[in-house]
Amino acid sequence: MNKKYNDNTKHNDSIDNKDKTEYAPELTADDRYYTKEERKDGYNVSIMGYLAIFASIVSLFTYPVTFGVIGIILGVISIYSGSKTLGYWAIGIGVVTSVSSLFFRVALFSYIFSMFY
Repeated sequence: MNKKYNDNTKHNDSIDNKDKTEYAPELTADDRYYTKEERKDGYNVSIMGYLAIFASIVSLFTYPVTFGVIGIILGVISIYSGSKTLGYWAIGIGVVTSVSSLFFRVALFSYIFSMFY
């Protein structure tokens, strides 16, 4: 064998190594962008997000202001707990149902009272 490959004295991974081997760490994924915080209660975080979505969807059918506000509050809690997508959806649905029901009630009452005058 060639003496270049039999030399076991020192193998340095820096730029001045003997066989000029290039390592390519730039081709691998950077872990700091893809790491998720491991939690013991990760299952409970998902349950909080699903409860927020459930309350917001129930607000579409019955008691829109009450369940909409509950969905918004649970959505904020689930965002801070870690399930951001479910929390944002719950807040969005809760706000839409609460505000639209309030506008609908105002319009309905104004129409009813306008019939008497």
